[in-house]
Amino acid sequence: MDYSEREIMVFKGLISLIKDGNNPYTITVSDIAESANMGKGSLYDYFSSKKEIISQALIYFIELEIESACNRIDSKEKFKEKFYELLSIITESLEDNASMINVFLSISGIREFYKDFLDEDCSMKYFLDTVNSIMAHLLEVGYNEGVIDKKGDKFYQMMAIRGSLSGFSYYLNKKDVYKEVSIDVAMDTAYTILLKTLN
Repeated sequence: MDYSEREIMVFKGLISLIKDGNNPYTITVSDIAESANMGKGSLYDYFSSKKEIISQALIYFIELEIESACNRIDSKEKFKEKFYELLSIITESLEDNASMINVFLSISGIREFYKDFLDEDCSMKYFLDTVNSIMAHLLEVGYNEGVIDKKGDKFYQMMAIRGSLSGFSYYLNKKDVYKEVSIDVAMDTAYTILLKTLN
């Protein structure tokens, strides 16, 4: 979606409040207006409710991060480079407290929050479509390089990529358990497992 400069100011004001530790449920429209350096009445020129502000702000910033991730993957040429770039993006997203995806995941009561503030049909479809397009892109590059058998079952191949990424994400969330394993080793392992599963 295209947003005006004023709308983006509101989004930034809201996200600043959330990153400062404020609970989205208790944030008021007045708080958002003050953080965005706007009058409370001005917010209602663009949004009908606090729920709409929060929903649109979260979608806006997560979309920006996803767009950036897609551009980074597209900038790499080889299948292995693209896969490692994806692993790097996952690492940064989970370790960077400024990442909107990380901020979103860290909110307590995430399921209730999602149900209350986001349009499930719209946002879930967008995120799933984006993830699927990244997987499809990786497969196509793998086919062209001969890394992946084009005659193989595509659903199986998609699940193999997802499984490898999930295993790597698990490692990132449990690094205190695997202190002897570096991120580089974990990345190499994820890639090796993927190739063995695909072939």
